[in-house]
Amino acid sequence: MKTLKLKEWAKRAAIGRWSASLLIAAGIQTLVLPSLQAATTEKEITDSGITTAVEGGLKLDKGVFPNDVDVSTSQGIVTLSGSVNNLLAKERAVMAAKSIRGVREVIDKITVTPVSRSDEDIRKDIQTALQQDPATESYQTTVSVQGAVATLTGSVGTYAEKQLATRIANGVKGVKEVRNDVTINYMAKRTDSEIAADVKARLQWDIWINGGLISPVVKGGKVTLTGTIGSVISKSRAFDDAWVNGVTSVDDSGLKIESLAHNDAQQKSKTAISSDSEIKQAVQAALRFDARVSAFSPDVTVEDGVVILGGSVGNLKAKTAAAQDAKNVVGVSLVENHLKVRPTGGSADAAAMEKQLKAALLWDPFLDSSTIDVAVINRVAYLSGAVDSSFQKAEAQDVASRIKGVVQVRNHLKVEPEYYSIYDSDYDYYNGYYYPDYDYGYYDDYGYYGSPDYNQSPYYISEMSGPQPYLSDEQIKKNIENRFFWSPFVDSDDIKVTVDGAVATLTGTVGTWVGWGEADKDARKGGATAVLNRVTVNKGHWW
Repeated sequence: MKTLKLKEWAKRAAIGRWSASLLIAAGIQTLVLPSLQAATTEKEITDSGITTAVEGGLKLDKGVFPNDVDVSTSQGIVTLSGSVNNLLAKERAVMAAKSIRGVREVIDKITVTPVSRSDEDIRKDIQTALQQDPATESYQTTVSVQGAVATLTGSVGTYAEKQLATRIANGVKGVKEVRNDVTINYMAKRTDSEIAADVKARLQWDIWINGGLISPVVKGGKVTLTGTIGSVISKSRAFDDAWVNGVTSVDDSGLKIESLAHNDAQQKSKTAISSDSEIKQAVQAALRFDARVSAFSPDVTVEDGVVILGGSVGNLKAKTAAAQDAKNVVGVSLVENHLKVRPTGGSADAAAMEKQLKAALLWDPFLDSSTIDVAVINRVAYLSGAVDSSFQKAEAQDVASRIKGVVQVRNHLKVEPEYYSIYDSDYDYYNGYYYPDYDYGYYDDYGYYGSPDYNQSPYYISEMSGPQPYLSDEQIKKNIENRFFWSPFVDSDDIKVTVDGAVATLTGTVGTWVGWGEADKDARKGGATAVLNRVTVNKGHWW
């Protein structure tokens, strides 16, 4: 059946929700899109400016206590020190620093001082978390813990599976370090030429990277990347992309970080994508590389750049991850997620799902101060109670989506104190921003989603809290232009910012929907109470 043409406002609403990073980020997260610098902003990238920008990013991240992290910069190299209480907060701080334009390297000296728990309790929780997660329950892994340091051993089939095991172990309260000694046993031997072709394809189709500026060479299964890249977070993304099946190691030391917006020779157009069939193949490949989705075979249809996902997956997290995978492919303008969640493995046991959900919320280090009540009825998880931030509300949502058997999450958590959020209204499903990482979002009935897993986004997760009421229009305008300057993710010297009554209006032209979404995000984080994003997207070129 032919999909109806989507209206422009629908596209913009969806893109705004998942515009990445992030992350972190996500990713969050995290991106090799050039810097977005207001045409009127003429300033240099200095070490002191980078330090201030990193500290500002940490303050906006509700997953990190910025007062506990110290930032220093020398010749573009950022050093982070101090102490945090969990591994995920440490990762988020590093991703925040990597996501600032002008940063050449990030040295991580942050120590983790977690809550005191016995090694055996930590081991049991990590083992249970791996067995309980629908994506890792079949992994042949063993966990040992000594002095709060967890060591994972065993074997998996892909690099993505190994990274996912680390991410899950990092998310258990009390662990201060995870050493992943899991080996990758590929099912089939591959030639260097086959590996090189896959690496080139991933770099070319990744929306966050200009793969045309990167040259991969493969010898004996070892991948060497050379060329230029726009930011440290983008370099991390390229490193992960290079880990296709058959790869034994990746060397990215030959990637030179350059600010593409200040080097005309680097402003090469990414290949214009006009073929729906090519986009379909790229989306299918992205789904195969995702450890959460690879076990399933979602149906992929592409019509005028709009991806329609159909068929079924075995868990809710796989559904949302599949949507994010599709959004990370060049040429995709929108994703319609019609995947059905069809859990396997027997009848639904509400009591068992409730028990698993309570345990998962309890060991999550980001939810230490929250009080969350849960109930599972007809495979729908209901969350109620109070949390300290919209970030925690979204984190709880994601935890529930990873419980085997849950097909939907109704998130009725109240945020106390109530921070202003652009989607904080009577709608329970979207109360954050996942960029990379990392805009922070999660699945709702309309299929909008941003995954908080770092392998799902090049940036970091960050809460969209609202502006201070005393900011003048001029100050908001300056804040927005400053955020544009330090962002390595979008490129638009032609974007004009005006602010009237704390409402920001953006006009101009960008070459990608990612640029549109990132400009929108930065305007809100600059203090605008609302954003009229009238920036147009010129699909004729990528940058």
